[in-house]
Amino acid sequence: MLAMQYSIQLPVNYDAEAIKTRVKARKQAFDDHDGLVHKSFLYNEADKIYAPFYIWKDVNEAKDFLLDDLFKGVVDTFSRHRVRNWFVMHMAYGNRKLIPAYAQREVDIIPAEEPLDAYLKRDKAMQDTLAKDPNLYMHVVALDADRWEVLHFSLWKDKASAPKPASDAFHTYEVLHVSEPKA
Repeated sequence: MLAMQYSIQLPVNYDAEAIKTRVKARKQAFDDHDGLVHKSFLYNEADKIYAPFYIWKDVNEAKDFLLDDLFKGVVDTFSRHRVRNWFVMHMAYGNRKLIPAYAQREVDIIPAEEPLDAYLKRDKAMQDTLAKDPNLYMHVVALDADRWEVLHFSLWKDKASAPKPASDAFHTYEVLHVSEPKA
């Protein structure tokens, strides 16, 4: 699986309702979209950042999306932004009955002297513990092999239920909608 995210810095005077209206209009196109494992429509109103987060079944599905009309709609509206991507190493669901309202994304550099398998094994154990929290919807551990960084992405019931970020490189978002295949 491949995780992917682009962040769009909106103008300071941008109306938050415009993003929420856009999400309402476009979310059905992603609900049960072929090849899409997960999409979080994310927004940070204080920083005026719209930053959808995707998980694709494979790199070909992600590539096809970047070349199709859905992404062309993003480019036409906001221009073409840099798209970060990571290999999904571990993904776990917690309480899928809740509707997540808060997202955290943390990125850490993996020390060169740290064996990669040991690092990821420790992250998997941490994820297994988090998955037991009834306020967690989903958690992802992903790897950027270009920068040797690890990504921790999680969706929570609300801000109060999320743990304090362990990294100094983190972003938080309001979750406007989650698109996933129907079970």
